Amino acid sequence: MDKRIKFTKKEKIAIVKKYLEGNSGSTSLAREVGCNRKTILKWAYAYKERGEAAFRDSTKHNASYTKEFKAEAVIWYFKHGSMHLTSARYGIAGSVLENWIKAYKDGTLKDRIPMPEVYHMKGRRTTFEERKEIVHYCLMHDKNYKETAKIYSLPYSRVFNMVKKYEQEGEEGIMDAKTKKESKPLTELEKLQRENERLKKELELEKLKRELVQKKISLEKERLQEFKKKIHTKQ
Repeated sequence: MDKRIKFTKKEKIAIVKKYLEGNSGSTSLAREVGCNRKTILKWAYAYKERGEAAFRDSTKHNASYTKEFKAEAVIWYFKHGSMHLTSARYGIAGSVLENWIKAYKDGTLKDRIPMPEVYHMKGRRTTFEERKEIVHYCLMHDKNYKETAKIYSLPYSRVFNMVKKYEQEGEEGIMDAKTKKESKPLTELEKLQRENERLKKELELEKLKRELVQKKISLEKERLQEFKKKIHTKQ
């Protein structure tokens, strides 16, 4: 049995229907298609719960998941307490669900919108002022490197390295050789003033991050209450 076999959404649906029609048992069908019988049972459960929407094409990568979808999966897990059933119901791997649960508890759950083009985007020249703008945008948007790369038409790695250097060295870290050469040597007082400014910005950013986390936690709590009300109404 080849565990590396990848099944398309269409193939999964065909296998599940064959199993549910009673023409083949899970063991014989698993042997026939080349997968584990537990996988077929998992697919069947997911299909009963959500129909064809339970399946994503496994030959395609970078699936999109909204924050609402993730929260729904996590809340369903909290209610039923089964990692296996939740994974089957929402068509996700157990490891993915674990990450969502952690993010939900931390208040850092966010949309996942794939942007594969930002990893292969060609580099271009940027001015010092533009680099400052890019770094500030990325930091003010919770270090969303992909979104920043998309907006400023730069490779993901370029934005990531730019932000990292800024965090380590301040504005000097994103200066090119020419800008550094043209800049006048700083006095000790100017160095202290610049360091104070950098620390002040760090404190402001940390405060902003804490506020964002609190807002996210409050929003998720509200959604949890709404979800519980819906469940209670259905019962």
